[in-house]
Amino acid sequence: MKPFIRDFQKRVAEIEKYFDLVDKIENLGVLSTNSITFPSGEYIVDSDLQKILKSHCYLLLYNLIESSIRNGIVAIHESISLEGITYKDLSPKIKMIWLANDKSKIFIDSFLDSSMQNEKQVVKDNLANKLKELLDSVIDNTEISLSIDNIPISGNLDSKTIEGLKNMYGFYGEQVPKKEIDHILDKVVKLRCDLAHGNYSFSEVSNLIPWHQIVDEKNKIVEHLTKILQNIDKYIDEKKFLSA
Repeated sequence: MKPFIRDFQKRVAEIEKYFDLVDKIENLGVLSTNSITFPSGEYIVDSDLQKILKSHCYLLLYNLIESSIRNGIVAIHESISLEGITYKDLSPKIKMIWLANDKSKIFIDSFLDSSMQNEKQVVKDNLANKLKELLDSVIDNTEISLSIDNIPISGNLDSKTIEGLKNMYGFYGEQVPKKEIDHILDKVVKLRCDLAHGNYSFSEVSNLIPWHQIVDEKNKIVEHLTKILQNIDKYIDEKKFLSA
C-alpha cells in the first residue's frame, strides 16, 4: 500500500472517531443538561457545545480533502522523479505541467530581477540564458523531476479545482457523479472559509444543518476521495505519466 493511501485511511479513521463522539453527544438532545464525567469533575453538555462540535466537522472534512489530493499529487511527482525519465518520455499533459510550473518560474524571476535595473539588454540576456538552459536539458535528455514545491494547487480545493487537477494530470477513472458531490465539496470549502475568517461563529454555522446531513456529507466525501486516490494509484502503477 502506497504511503498516500495509508495516510488517507489514517485520517479517515481519525474523523470517524470524532464523528462517533459528536454522534453520542448529539443523541443527548438539543435541550440536554447532561454531563460528561472527567477525572477532574463533571462537564455540562449544552446545545451550544453540540453546535460547536458539529461545526468542527467541516474543518476536519476540508483537512481530509486537501491533504488527500495534495498527497496524491505529490506521489505522482515522486514517481516521475524515481523513474529517471527525460522530457521526450513524458506524456503531453506532464510535459505541460513541467513547463508551466517548474520551468516558467525561472523566466518570470529572471525578468523581474533584471527589469528593476531598467536595462533591456540585461533582461534579454537573462531570458536567453534561461531559455538555453531549458533547451539544453531537453536536447541532452536530462532526467526530469517535478518539484513537490511547485504543485499546481493554490487557494481552496473546491469541486472545480479538483476536477481541473484530474484533467491536468489525466488520472481518470471511476468517481462519484458530479451532481452528487460537487455541491458538497463547495459547501465544505465555503463553511471552512467562513469559520477561518470569522464570518460566522461555530454555533451559527451548524445552527441550521441537521446532524444526519453532516454525516451523509462525510460519507459521500470519503467515498469520493477513495475513488480519486484509487485512480491516482492506478495512474502511478500503469505509469500514465509516460508518453504513449
